[in-house]
Order: sequence, then C-alpha cells, then structure tokens
Amino acid sequence: MFTKDSFCKAVHSLYNTSMKKFCKVTVPVVLALVLLFIPAGAVFADETETAPTTETTEAAVPETPANQVWPVAPEVDTESVLVIENSKSLVFYEKAADELRYPASTTKIMTALLAIENCDLNELVTFTESAITLEEAATNIQAVAGEQMPMRDVLYGLMLASGNDCANAIAEHVAGSVPAFAEMMNARAAEIGCTNTHFSNPHGLFAEDHYTTARDMALIAQEAYKNTTFLDIISTQTYTAAPTNTDPDTKTFKNWNLLLDPESEYYDPDVIGGKTGYLDESKRCLVTFAKRDGFTIITVLLKGGYTEIFNETKTLLDFTFNHFTMKNVSANENRFAIPVENAKVVLDPSSQILALNAIPFDQLNSNLILATDLDLERRAEIQTSGVEDGRTLFAVIDYSYADHPLGSVNVYLDPTIEIAPAAFTSVYYIKPLYIVIFVVIVLILILSLYGSRKNKKPAKRTQPVRRRS
Repeated sequence: MFTKDSFCKAVHSLYNTSMKKFCKVTVPVVLALVLLFIPAGAVFADETETAPTTETTEAAVPETPANQVWPVAPEVDTESVLVIENSKSLVFYEKAADELRYPASTTKIMTALLAIENCDLNELVTFTESAITLEEAATNIQAVAGEQMPMRDVLYGLMLASGNDCANAIAEHVAGSVPAFAEMMNARAAEIGCTNTHFSNPHGLFAEDHYTTARDMALIAQEAYKNTTFLDIISTQTYTAAPTNTDPDTKTFKNWNLLLDPESEYYDPDVIGGKTGYLDESKRCLVTFAKRDGFTIITVLLKGGYTEIFNETKTLLDFTFNHFTMKNVSANENRFAIPVENAKVVLDPSSQILALNAIPFDQLNSNLILATDLDLERRAEIQTSGVEDGRTLFAVIDYSYADHPLGSVNVYLDPTIEIAPAAFTSVYYIKPLYIVIFVVIVLILILSLYGSRKNKKPAKRTQPVRRRS
C-alpha cells in the first residue's frame, strides 16, 4: 500500500532516472559544442569573485586560418636582398640574405657612423700621402697630401661623392691607421649583432677578407639610422665644402644615389637616402632608407645590375608601402582593453605593430602572455626599454598574420589605482554569433528529446497480485 513517503520516493527515483538519461545524452553534446565554438583568443575579464591562483598559463596560440595569405613580393634579379621595417626588423622580403657578398662602397656606412660617434664635426682632418694613394679608377675628391678639411666636409665627401681618399683620411684620423680602424669597424659590427661580416678597410675596395651579408648590412644601416647627423648627410643631394689650406676654391659633392635625384628616371620621393657601391667583384650594391606616413623601410641589395638595382629597389619599396603600414595598437585594438570595476588594464599608448592595409585590425592573430609567464630574457628586455612612471607590466600581446610576426604591445595595470594582478585572469573570448548558434542548437536538442519522450508509448503496468491475508 502506497504511503505518502513511498509516493515521494517513487517520484524522486523516476526523476533521477530521467535526469540521468537526459544528462547522459545532453552533457557530451553540450561539451562538444562548447569546445567547437570557443576560439582561442584571450581577453581580460573581471574575476574578483574567484579565489586567485598562483599559477598562470600562456594563452593558447590560435591556429592560422587557412584563408590567411601573406602578400607575395615581386621577384628581383639582384642576388642578395633584404627588405625590413626599421624599428622592429620585421622582414617583408629576403633572398639569399645570409650569403657572403663583397659590399663595395656600402662599407662607408660603417665608416661614417664611427667617425660621427668618435669625432667632433669641426675637427680638422689631414689628408696624408698614404690616404690619397689609391688604386687606379678609385673614386676620390682629389684631395692632396697635407690638405686639411673639417670632419663635416670629409663626411659629405665620403657619403655623397664616395671618396675613397676621404675614407682613408677618416680611418687615420680616428684610429691612427687603416688596419686599426678596420679593427674598430669589426668590433662595432659585432656589437650591433653582425655575425657574418669582416671589414679589412674603410672604403670597400676589393679584398678577399672584406665581406658582409644583406642581413648584417641591414643591422648596420639600422644603427646608422639612429644618428641624426648621418641622416642629414645621406639625404643631401649636393654639398659645397669650404676652401681649404691648399685649395682656395670650394668643392661641390653630388650624391650618386639616383633615387634622390628629381631629374632621374629612378627618382623616388619616399627615399630618404642611402649608399651606392660598385666593384667588378661585387657588382652593384645599394642600401636605401625610405619613409612614408611615419613608416620607415630599409632595403639592402647586394650584387645586382648597375642601373637595374634602382628599379628593383623602387619595385620593392612600392610593394611594401602598398601592402603594409604601421598602426598604433591602443588606437585600433578593442578586444583586450576591457575596464572592470575599480580598475582597468591599459595598452602601451606608444606601441605600434605592422599591419596589412587590406586586413582589418581585428582579424590579426593575437596571443596574450601574462607577465608571470614571460621568459626571463624577454621580461628583462621589457623592463629595460619601458616600464616607466610606476606602471606594472601585466601581460604582452604578440601579433601575427599568416605565420608572420607583426610585433607586440605591452599591457599595464593602471598606475593611478592600486590593484592586485590577481583581480584579472585570461579567459576565452566568445563571439556573439557563436553564442547564438550554441543556444539555438541546445534548444533544438532539448525540444527533440522532450518530443521523443512525449510520443513514446507508456509501458503497460502489471496489476499487483492481491494476496489474501
């Protein structure tokens, strides 16, 4: 006989059985849908209700979508080429960039850099007999033994007229001799990070043990670009040197770089300057600095055609400027800087990354790494270069597209509000469309299960056998 208690137990048992069956079918499906529709991009979210954990993990790196395609640069005939963005060394195009090449007069970029770093521009430089003694057909400014010129004028003679006598005079003035100056060049190259470069003279005239690579030359060019005096010199089209102790007339130096000449068919208004070079052994070499809309590119072409190298440089510059630009992250990123109650995280307002002109910013791949997960070398680099004004580094966001790195941005805790880093955590970002699809599918699943149970015929009940007492 059913009592109130037995009735409740029966209902409870039936409910548990139904729910177990329902969960057995539904839960795996729901979990599969969750895994299917949640992408790996990380954002910041409020986690103040949850006890903070001491361990943090690196945000998952999203797989590169199959439809992400990196722009393909046009092929050029020059044998060694490297095209990079100046500030972050991001590579747009390379071809045999680590092959050893004879750099010819592009060597003078290093010579000029050392002269500027070690001398006052008003110092008088004396041309010795050994300085003006050159091999036949070597370019020079026709200085004579005993002639004195300010270092400033010598540098213009070096970089515009490509005077090899200027290079020798600088070497002797700075280091006492050409071999000693070559040692300084090699030490400075190693300091910059060059690994496949050896200089034996300051001018680039042929020597078997005088070589570099396109990649190393780009590093030297980057270092030189930091120097405003160097930039002033290489961007000048013509320069008039003052009379000297041996010559009452002025000397006029004209820049040999045809990319800077408005009357040349190779003229490019984006070009800041650079350095040409030519030897029979090295063929034509050209290092170029170009800038458009605050976006600076360095091109290095070694062992190319005599005039073709100018057209190839223009082609590579046009390709790069037409497909890429530098963008400020904080002005374009809206996926990460999410304010929370009483605190917020902020993106470094000065950080820029490379961006593709045809790709919306929010379609770039982004990977967040919490500060606690950074390797020691990278964390030390960030501390050295920019944790200022009491800001606390919270994370770093690395950007990429089609497996090409685009740069990174530092994320800081707001310096005006005291807040523990544990108030934030890395969570997954779910696009609204995915949420709608997920909810619809779950509702359809529930309704289907409910309908199938409703239409199912109830099992026949067996009448209990009454026993006589």
